[in-house]
Amino acid sequence: MKSSAVWAGAMFLMVLSSAWGAGAASSPAPGEYWKSPVKEKPGKPSKLGFKLRLQGRYSITQSDAAKQPTWLVRDDRSASDDYNTRRLRLSYRGQGSERLSYFVQVRRDWGATDLEWRDIYLTYAGWEFAKLTVGEMKTPFDREMLTSDTELVLAERPRAAKLLAPDRQIGVLLYNNRCTKRLGWYAGLFLGNGKNELDTGGSIMPVVRAEWLAAPNLNIGINWMHKNNAARSNYQKFCKKNGDPYCLQALYSAQRADEEAWGIDALLRSDGTSVWAGYISKKVSGSAPAVRAKGWYLHVGHYVPLHGNSDKLELVAGYDRFDPNTAVADQLDCDWVTIGANYHVDGHKRQWRLQYVFRNEGRNEVSNNTLLLQYERVLQNIGL
Repeated sequence: MKSSAVWAGAMFLMVLSSAWGAGAASSPAPGEYWKSPVKEKPGKPSKLGFKLRLQGRYSITQSDAAKQPTWLVRDDRSASDDYNTRRLRLSYRGQGSERLSYFVQVRRDWGATDLEWRDIYLTYAGWEFAKLTVGEMKTPFDREMLTSDTELVLAERPRAAKLLAPDRQIGVLLYNNRCTKRLGWYAGLFLGNGKNELDTGGSIMPVVRAEWLAAPNLNIGINWMHKNNAARSNYQKFCKKNGDPYCLQALYSAQRADEEAWGIDALLRSDGTSVWAGYISKKVSGSAPAVRAKGWYLHVGHYVPLHGNSDKLELVAGYDRFDPNTAVADQLDCDWVTIGANYHVDGHKRQWRLQYVFRNEGRNEVSNNTLLLQYERVLQNIGL
């Protein structure tokens, strides 16, 4: 798909959204602006008990005789056409005492054959200046990575966030996500080689995040991480899956890859519209020259009236740009444009998504656009 046609489709959707949404009310249950890696909401006790999350997806991806690259999305190639259970996750939140809580989550996602630990941590809330969490959790880096994908406007997270942010790790996190009315902070030390991995490679990974409530409906975050002697990361996995185009696998195998990343993100909500934006840059060094990757995204959702309801139909559009190596132009440079709609049967707890993803490669473009229909269901406080 040529970029001119992609942008034409995106612009059409935004114009249609503006016309339909002239009298739209605010979106339902927009959630807190202050997100935490451990799902804590300031001033509100967390809901205890079991929670089940299910996502079923039917997708169709264009087939191309040429080699199709992958960006670690399971349906970015035609071989995965048909229905799949994308998410199947069971969690339990408990309260050991007034100051101590715990969270456990297991999953059996798309392609998995066995249950896998997804999160397991303890949180101590006995200090005024901060809370302390120990275990495996989301690292505090990028708002879209910190937010459950059921609450995002698009079915897929941006590639820059998914491939360059550190994602889940085992470690220790100290944070106060509302130390003042406008400021929050997070500081953690993690093992740094991925979820369920106890190997440190001889170094610990610091991750820090600061948040600023710039306006009542605008939150801005700044992120930074650094990992010496990395053996595994989402970026490493991405390069390996695509044939090691930048000759980094030997560096990772020898645990001599040093990763450093920083990013900035923002979330704006106003009158039924939400705008998510972010930029991430990563440097992988350890041998000359260093490899630099970067990307940015802009995702928009807007509720429009439907049969007298202003909280059911959400039109969505998004643009993602990802460059895995700024020194070269190749097929892995990608521009994704997504257009579609979400239908909220019961807010984010029960919804349908119909979205079309246009994928453009920087070189040797192939036909790999995807049409997806996804159903999501969240059951809270279920009895087992």
